[in-house]
Amino acid sequence: MRGHLLLAICAMVAACAQKPVDPSYKAVSLPEPYRDYPEPPPGTALEAGVPVKLDVRQQEAVVASVLKWMKDPRTASFGELKAVKNKRGWITVCGGVNGRNSAGVLIGMAPFIGAMPEKTTTPEFIVVEIGAFNPERADVETLCQESGIVPGPPGSKASGSKASGS
Repeated sequence: MRGHLLLAICAMVAACAQKPVDPSYKAVSLPEPYRDYPEPPPGTALEAGVPVKLDVRQQEAVVASVLKWMKDPRTASFGELKAVKNKRGWITVCGGVNGRNSAGVLIGMAPFIGAMPEKTTTPEFIVVEIGAFNPERADVETLCQESGIVPGPPGSKASGSKASGS
């Protein structure tokens, strides 16, 4: 009897420790023409940018583009958005998004990365990756750091960068 109880407890603990398999977003794919670009040669380093502050229109473009990938955009909330600009005039943005998955469960902040050209009349943000779970989460965090974006404290919020899908 004691062995069965121990086995049941272990099974419950193992079930609780497993991460949910259903993220709050759909698989990200690059739009044309970006998806047809060749992969950079192995070992190519990213150009670290200099920090920039996003204007309101740029922030709105980031939020709108990320919301397109969310399974339930009405439940999305955003953490801090951090941005850097490289010498080619592209702005890389990293941030976090939380939302409900297909089962209606909030998954927690998932880091994302994307880019937009600096000089456009209408900002267009291209989502490159959202990563709630490894290995995608580690990939996003590495790309953000290599781009020159230093992560903030977990769960940090920036004024004006929290948004919802409504």
